[in-house]
Amino acid sequence: MQKNGSVYKVERLTFFDSASFTRNYLFECYQSHSYDDASSMSYQNCYRFMYQLQHGCLYLAQAQIAPFAIKPMLLFYGLSQLIKSCVLSVDPYYPENAAVLAHGITTRKRKKQGYSFLDDEVKEQRNGLYPHMIKKLFHMEHSENKYTMKALLKQLPDMHACFAFLVNEEPFMKGKWAATDRMVFEPILLDLYHMTASRFQQYALEQMRKLVPKTQAITVVETKQQVEIRFANAQAARNAAPPFHFDKDGSPLIHRLKANHLPLPELAIYYLVLYNLSMICRYETEWWGERIHTMDCDEIPFIKQFLETVQARTKKLIERQLFQ
Repeated sequence: MQKNGSVYKVERLTFFDSASFTRNYLFECYQSHSYDDASSMSYQNCYRFMYQLQHGCLYLAQAQIAPFAIKPMLLFYGLSQLIKSCVLSVDPYYPENAAVLAHGITTRKRKKQGYSFLDDEVKEQRNGLYPHMIKKLFHMEHSENKYTMKALLKQLPDMHACFAFLVNEEPFMKGKWAATDRMVFEPILLDLYHMTASRFQQYALEQMRKLVPKTQAITVVETKQQVEIRFANAQAARNAAPPFHFDKDGSPLIHRLKANHLPLPELAIYYLVLYNLSMICRYETEWWGERIHTMDCDEIPFIKQFLETVQARTKKLIERQLFQ
């Protein structure tokens, strides 16, 4: 449902406060996915979709004013509701069974002595909201992978400063725009990735298509001064999927080390990390409380920056998902 014009300058999620707009929106979504009963399902799912969206936004609003100690829980519940709305826009029968109602991920039940949040892990499960979201929204296959918090946070450009100042790591290399459809990086990029220009071109396209299957071809040109990535057009360049990222100013970024890149959508990263944080603040209250009140922990700045990023970007990502 792409429409041009100034309509993009308003918060489009408010459009779903209208039942007639929501029914028409769902009808078009279901019709585009070739569901035979698109009309009846759009009527049946209209208010559930609207209430889930409103409920999710309400959780996010409360998280803005809530004490830090309970923000992860509110943000996780809010994100879960918003993701359910996105899933319902492409899967009119969600939830088809009880199996998809679980969270879809697990974490360690008890935090041992010497516990480190950055080294903590979450594991994908076979059933639940997370694998269903990955399949329905991003067309990715189920994997049951394990991820550390550090690996997940390294996918987010907003976390770069925390890694640089607190643990002396710089996950991203910054590039610049040579034109509206061309980004350039330092020539050392190919050395760090141990690739030729043609192999990097193949690698980058493969990674982008894991998240956006219809990504158009790119061209990579190497000179002594730079590595230039040419996209099909300016829009394709500005909307490039990982391994390319963008900072707050819109400058292109890429991981310094190929091993740091994970082919995961940003919403999935938020869900995985927030799930773990919500479990910690609910069930590991002693560890959580001590770290918050004594401030004897370098990991609290990571958590605070992550929560700020989630609050700033979640509604934008949901809007992009619903109106792509």
